Amino acid sequence: MSYELIRQLALGSVNQTLTNQAEALDKLDQQYQTSEFSQKQLLQSLDILYKTVSPGNNGKIVVLGIGKSYKIATKILSTLNSLSLHSHVLHPSEALHGDLGVLKDQDCLMLLSASGNTPELIQLLPHISSEIPVILLTCSKDSKLSNHPQVKSLLYAELPTHLKEDTIHGVPAPTISTTLSLALADATVLALSEMLEADVLKRKKMFSMKHPGGSIGSDLSHLNDNLLLKASNRGEDEVSNQKASCSSQASSNSLFSLNNLKQALATKSSDTSYNPDSNGSSLASSDDEYSEKRVSIDSNLSNEIQKSQSYQINVDEFSKISEIGLLKLITLYEFIILENPESSSIRQKFKLQILQEYIPEKFVTELMKDFKKVKLT
Repeated sequence: MSYELIRQLALGSVNQTLTNQAEALDKLDQQYQTSEFSQKQLLQSLDILYKTVSPGNNGKIVVLGIGKSYKIATKILSTLNSLSLHSHVLHPSEALHGDLGVLKDQDCLMLLSASGNTPELIQLLPHISSEIPVILLTCSKDSKLSNHPQVKSLLYAELPTHLKEDTIHGVPAPTISTTLSLALADATVLALSEMLEADVLKRKKMFSMKHPGGSIGSDLSHLNDNLLLKASNRGEDEVSNQKASCSSQASSNSLFSLNNLKQALATKSSDTSYNPDSNGSSLASSDDEYSEKRVSIDSNLSNEIQKSQSYQINVDEFSKISEIGLLKLITLYEFIILENPESSSIRQKFKLQILQEYIPEKFVTELMKDFKKVKLT
């Protein structure tokens, strides 16, 4: 057999495996839309998980598996941790040699076994307190574990006979069964997180706090309070000076004519207090903190603005405001906030800075290049 023919056969094998995986997932989707048994077992499992990690109980989800199922268990644990759901992974062999000490009566167990006949898990159950509910994630609803009296509910991923690994490949290496198990586990964990917190923005913010690294962390960096606080502390002294300067400027400018005000703003652009190229001030949005000059994001200043008398106006309205109108605003309000619809570009620049070494001065310098002057007429 030529090597080229071997390559073509390998390509066909990959395509067939992907087709089989897709078919198995499609059948899993149909199963949970039509099977009352699967739906009932899923809801019972969610009830157990919810009760375990709810604030009144403060238990944890302990995931167990061996072999490939242990690898799936570690992935489930990682997802639970990222969603701030108290959890632990346990190897059944280690559990029998002392690690059972991590279990408390308020916890629950999630056992992973595609066949439902894993000897190590069967041997473990007699040593588990009857107070601890057990959930079984399996591809078989008729097995030793699925029929065990300590197992309270199933997360059942049906694997049709024609899609079993030994039927497809001739070798029972876990592939489709692990795909189904992971897909069902992920769906269940995400549903649990939604049951505990319905507000998607709160879940997203919580996730950003637990996942600050990598591309995911950088995409959510504008929601991470730890990161915002760190940036704030770096420029605390500068912000104090800046706030004092802004307050002084607001008081004195109310006495200027419009021409004098323009001249004052131009003069301020040469020091650290103000820059007219910055659209007049900072940029605010529902999920972004803001500041001026060398401090990129300052939650303290943002909080101060929110507590004080402030007036919001967009760039077009500000450019058309009359002299009397502007002086009135300066007199009546401590802060004037210029709104800009291009806040996404600021988040993108901040994300790129987080991926690299975060230098506030560099971030602001790059940011100022995109700001446009607001012309007062």
